[in-house]
Amino acid sequence: MPMEVKQILEKIRQPKEEKKECFFALQIGSELVKSAIWAVEAGQVKIVSLGKIREWQSEERLLEAVDATLSSAAENLAPSQNFEEPNKLVLGLSPDWVEENKIIPAKLRILKKIAKELGLTFTGFAVSNEAVVFQLKSVEGIPPTAILVYLGKSKIFVSLVNLGKIVGSELVDKSGDLGADLIEGLSRITPEGVYPARILIYGDEEKLEEARQELVSYSWHQANVNFLHLPKVEVLNSDFEIKAIALAGGREMAGVKKLEEEPKKEADELEEEAEALGFVKGEDVKEKVQQRAELRPEGEEKKATRLKLPKFSLSWLKAINLKFFTRFLARITRVFPRRLPLVVSLVVVVFFIFGGILTALFWFLPKAEVVLFVKPRLLEKNFTVKLDPELKTADSENLILPAKQVQVSLEREKTGETTGAKLVGEPAKGEVTIYNGTSQEKTFTSGTIIKSSSGIEFTFDDDVTVASQSGTAAEPTPGKATVTVTAVEIGTEGNLASETNFTIANYSQSDYVAKNDSSFGSGTSREVQVVDKKDQERLVEQLTIELEKEAEGELAAKVVADKRLIEDSLTSQVVSKSFNQKVGEETTEVKLTLKLKFSALSFSEDDFRNLIEEEIQAAVPDGFEYKAEESEIAFNLDRLTDDGQALFSAHFKANLIPILDLEQIKKNLVGKHVTIGETYLHNLPNVDSFRAKIKPRLPGKLATFPRRIKNIKIEKTLQ
Repeated sequence: MPMEVKQILEKIRQPKEEKKECFFALQIGSELVKSAIWAVEAGQVKIVSLGKIREWQSEERLLEAVDATLSSAAENLAPSQNFEEPNKLVLGLSPDWVEENKIIPAKLRILKKIAKELGLTFTGFAVSNEAVVFQLKSVEGIPPTAILVYLGKSKIFVSLVNLGKIVGSELVDKSGDLGADLIEGLSRITPEGVYPARILIYGDEEKLEEARQELVSYSWHQANVNFLHLPKVEVLNSDFEIKAIALAGGREMAGVKKLEEEPKKEADELEEEAEALGFVKGEDVKEKVQQRAELRPEGEEKKATRLKLPKFSLSWLKAINLKFFTRFLARITRVFPRRLPLVVSLVVVVFFIFGGILTALFWFLPKAEVVLFVKPRLLEKNFTVKLDPELKTADSENLILPAKQVQVSLEREKTGETTGAKLVGEPAKGEVTIYNGTSQEKTFTSGTIIKSSSGIEFTFDDDVTVASQSGTAAEPTPGKATVTVTAVEIGTEGNLASETNFTIANYSQSDYVAKNDSSFGSGTSREVQVVDKKDQERLVEQLTIELEKEAEGELAAKVVADKRLIEDSLTSQVVSKSFNQKVGEETTEVKLTLKLKFSALSFSEDDFRNLIEEEIQAAVPDGFEYKAEESEIAFNLDRLTDDGQALFSAHFKANLIPILDLEQIKKNLVGKHVTIGETYLHNLPNVDSFRAKIKPRLPGKLATFPRRIKNIKIEKTLQ
């Protein structure tokens, strides 16, 4: 079914000669849409028709609301105005429709559907609150400092503005208490600080005055809101916002800087110049300056300073040769009538001569040097990149780069102290007599263990046979034999006194027993330093770390100039490893000989930049540029695959430099009064501060920038 806006536009088509071009402006706010038709005439944006405000509650109803408001704007376009049928449209979008200077994809799909259904072409968009701030600056002559409150049906949008820059914006659901809703929005933007004592309301025109009364009567003091004084609440005209969108479109498409206004009287012009200097009729200047200072973050200096003009001096006139003017005066007086007094002639001639000289000097002599301090904007972006040694060319679709494996082998020696401890010495030795109380002969093999009453163990050094018991039953005589024994453990504990009884193995003492007739005294012991297993492991770890550091340097030296070595991809493999002492051997030092093979991946930084160039360019905001040679790339290894590939998290960082048209700035400064030029420089986008010098130093109204563009020198430098 054809849309209503198409039908109405058909009605206003008239076959007249040459028609002027006009455009739609559409503002999509929270639950409200507004529209206007505008054109550029005489270098200014002119609103030729305003559409009616329409509500929308869902995205399905948005198309109907847009169609209705554009139709009403088209219907109000009188045929006598001789405009072409508008088919181009400039959008004003709520801040929650935009993210990182781009329209949110879900919202963009809605807008494309609207454009298709209505047969319109979108030529650009502006964020509504930013457009309102710019319009305020254009109307008032100074960058505004205020709290903007966009009033929707069920939500409000709060924006904090400081010296023409939006500090932050928050969308808040209406609770029935507008003051509390405003406080909630401000607290989300900045929990602490002094807020500007100026509140500007716009949006739902039916509720604006009611909202103003509610905020005027609100108890800010009881709510502990930190205003310098009781805030002034103002309502912007119902068409202020849509005019701001139209001005944004005109500024973008045709370089227009203001809306069409009624001619101002001389007094109005003086008032406008005063406003440019920071004076506003009916307001306390001291209070306004203090308010701006309070809003400035702590530690931040004033961004632009006024030009200091020293006292006027005529010392340079001494160098002028006055003889020429004397001869010139004599010739001039001859042509004057004789009846004209000589004094009058002299005064007139001198007046014209010096007037001409001063005018020429005023025109040609002044020079200005301006330094614009710009603050770079940091651009950071993360990528997941795969390096593949088998790949020949970069795969931009899957972010895979060809890599080269760089290898080096290193062999070094390292000596370390030992920390192991070991007990060494001699075991106790002696001779024992074995007694056999049985009727059978007994043979004991070497190594048989005997144990003293204190638990010290000894072993037989040789085999020994002991005869059986003899004699009578009343007086038996045990068989006996001697054998040498050695203590099982080293140390002096085996040095036993004579007549010590020993048990033999597991035999009963009634059958077999042993005794030493002489004491044992050869047992000794001492603790010595030996190689421990941990000593070897620690030495391998230390030497590996040292070789890794050395390998990074040698691998980097092997990489050509246009390549980049990934240190995190460094791996090592043991080729050979040997120690001069084994574990447990007595020594105070141990030496390691270690040979390792190191490998790492390298890639071309140019290949990487080419791979991500498209995404980086898309992330650079308008008015900025970045230099590839000054960007930084950092890599963190995520993991290595079994087939030799490496997955990295790549972090790209670059300082974006503001783009300034220095020649156009010169043209805009030519002949401007110092205060007007200062205000212009202060409001330049992306300029943090400036410094200006004007020579010679003229007083009062004569204090202007040079009137010749060649005499103005401007340079840009980083803050």
